[in-house]
Amino acid sequence: MQTLDKKIIKWVNPSFLESLETHNCVGENTGWVPHHFKTKDALLPTYIKFHSYGEYIFDWAWAQFYQNNNLNYYPKLLHAIPFTPVNAPKFFGNPQEFEKLAKESFHFYQEHNLSSEHYLFINDNEQKLLESLGFTTKLTHQYHFYNEYESFDEFLSLLKKSRRKNIKKERRTIAESGLMIKRYTKDKITSDILENLYLFYMTTISKKGSYPYLTREFFLSLKEQNTLIISAEKEDDPIAMALFFFCDDVLYGRNWGIKPEAENDYPYLHFELCYYQGIEYCIEKNLSLFEAGAQGEHKLTRGFTPVIIKSAHHIKIPQCYDIIKKDIEQQNLQTKRDIEALREFLPFKNQ
Repeated sequence: MQTLDKKIIKWVNPSFLESLETHNCVGENTGWVPHHFKTKDALLPTYIKFHSYGEYIFDWAWAQFYQNNNLNYYPKLLHAIPFTPVNAPKFFGNPQEFEKLAKESFHFYQEHNLSSEHYLFINDNEQKLLESLGFTTKLTHQYHFYNEYESFDEFLSLLKKSRRKNIKKERRTIAESGLMIKRYTKDKITSDILENLYLFYMTTISKKGSYPYLTREFFLSLKEQNTLIISAEKEDDPIAMALFFFCDDVLYGRNWGIKPEAENDYPYLHFELCYYQGIEYCIEKNLSLFEAGAQGEHKLTRGFTPVIIKSAHHIKIPQCYDIIKKDIEQQNLQTKRDIEALREFLPFKNQ
């Protein structure tokens, strides 16, 4: 993979995608085969996929539709940041090259044994470009925290009394538990911390019955990324850890894990490490946005706003595409209705 200027990839160091390849997180053995499209100064990350795991925009129903009609949905062509539900650009580099890359990718998809082409977590400009090429935009939603506060106390003061009281109770319970909450960034991250983070990741993977795409070697490379690790420790022994990435203006929450034997002892620890600490970090560092990962209605009452997320899709067989476009239209209407309904549960006094 060519080296790109740091400004090109906003949310994480340019070596991130290369690190996934170097440390065997993506490749033929995982069903994520890299096939990037690039020019001298632009890049379109691309993967030939043999399943739909690790994507966060779900198309399992479409794959089942194909299977029910004795058609092959895989392999397909995917443009995404692997295993990561963040809203990052799909085209990196010189904007004048984006249309060229999109057309080159589309031609490759049309000429090869690929059922469909997908762009996950796109922005408005990418949506316009892709729709001009015949793609259909699908809407889903996430929960984001928008930072407009001078302190965590100011944030709490703007919440309804019941929600403010509940958050204070959850945080007080952790504060009185005897756990020490520590933050680690590049200068403080050690190999031992990363080894522990990998073990917590494996604990979560085992609990969910998921596939461990991220390797130990990848975790050990995180010291070179814009990484934040928040750890809950008892006598310097980590009980739980949460992993975040950040850039100049955004914090992205990714993975968390807790020792199985401690899970019932600290019922609010997930909220503290994954949400409240992230909110505090954004306020302290003056970051304007906190994306805390996919899904999770429980984020709503803790100050995270439901927002529209966009992806773009193209299906090669016209008859199948017509059916799937109708499905997307119905889902988009439902997503808009869901957003309006969810906003009624926001915890702010003057929502």
